[in-house]
Amino acid sequence: MRMIRHIIVVAVLLALLAGIPALATGYPQRLASGADAISSATVVLDQPSGAYVVLINRDRHKNNENLKVWEEFFSGKEISFLFEDISCVTADTDPAGLELARSFQSRLPENQMALRTENITLMLSKLDYGYFDVILMSREIYEAYLPDDMKGRSHVLVVRSEGL
Repeated sequence: MRMIRHIIVVAVLLALLAGIPALATGYPQRLASGADAISSATVVLDQPSGAYVVLINRDRHKNNENLKVWEEFFSGKEISFLFEDISCVTADTDPAGLELARSFQSRLPENQMALRTENITLMLSKLDYGYFDVILMSREIYEAYLPDDMKGRSHVLVVRSEGL
């Protein structure tokens, strides 16, 4: 009888030890819902109106086919599935650019495009030294901060886009 009680107590303690952290992360709920890492977003956000500029770092995308697919994607075309993740940065003072970035993010599989905002001075410094993957901004911000139109920055592919 003592042995059975001991086994039950140990089993309950192990279940609590493993169960509480698992429940706190939400992993069992995601597992039960059937969502996976490659499913597309549930709601695709409409592309906002306006003119936008997307800067893609050529050095981070050595595969020319993948670079061409990203260029088409940021031009507003539909693309097939691509096994490459990207990191997109927008200026914290550019709400239109952030809205467009969220629209693009919603068109990709979950977690394929990481999105963050940064101070524009820091973002432009990273642009000069190639420490970025994709930078997205409204044309107004682009023309205000980069009037030289990317002269001398051969590592940058510039994609101009018109919203709906």
